[in-house]
Amino acid sequence: MLIRGHGGEWLFPIDADEIIAVSGPLGDTIVRIGDNRARVESSPCDNQTCVASGLLTRQGQWAACLPNNVLLMIQGGTSGGAGSEASRGGNDIDALAW
Repeated sequence: MLIRGHGGEWLFPIDADEIIAVSGPLGDTIVRIGDNRARVESSPCDNQTCVASGLLTRQGQWAACLPNNVLLMIQGGTSGGAGSEASRGGNDIDALAW
């Protein structure tokens, strides 16, 4: 699990049991990792789209709080076969998405 915030970038194993407060310009965004999944639990932003994005469970999934400059993404090796999303490069975040 990659987490980027106002103060840096951190990596956590997806099987960790963690609650992380990620500081941003609006305050702290709370990220919960547990049971091989992660989510934005709360954030100080107005629209709460990051919280509504739900659980991240697979490689390449991501959630972001743009107003608070926080990104979380499940990363990992490409273990899929020739037709998998990982082998097609479908795990990248492009400039338009971020």
